[in-house]
Amino acid sequence: MLLMVGYDDELNHVFGKIEGALTKEIASSYLSKVAEIARENKCRKVITDLREAELFANQREIEILSKELKGIGIEFGLKRAVIISKNINDYKVWENFNFRNGFKEIRLFSDEEVALEWMKL
Repeated sequence: MLLMVGYDDELNHVFGKIEGALTKEIASSYLSKVAEIARENKCRKVITDLREAELFANQREIEILSKELKGIGIEFGLKRAVIISKNINDYKVWENFNFRNGFKEIRLFSDEEVALEWMKL
């Protein structure tokens, strides 16, 4: 399992990557680090690469995590691009739970270049 989070000052966004098993606990830890780095850099944009991750969280865990986002430091209005290649329906569920809980600035992408273009808007 690989979990990486950093900040790109040239593009002014937080970037991250998860490879291997993606559980609720790993996602929560990752998002907590994202929130911390975004706060430290006064950054409002995040791009996450999950193309090499395998989702092991069930729908109930995904729903719970979406309700815990504010508590772990994710701010409303934080623009989040998520790059995926599989489990599209499961990630769509994640996106929908985010929308329901007030996190409207999240989008799923299969193409990194398209995600980067959206981040510029």
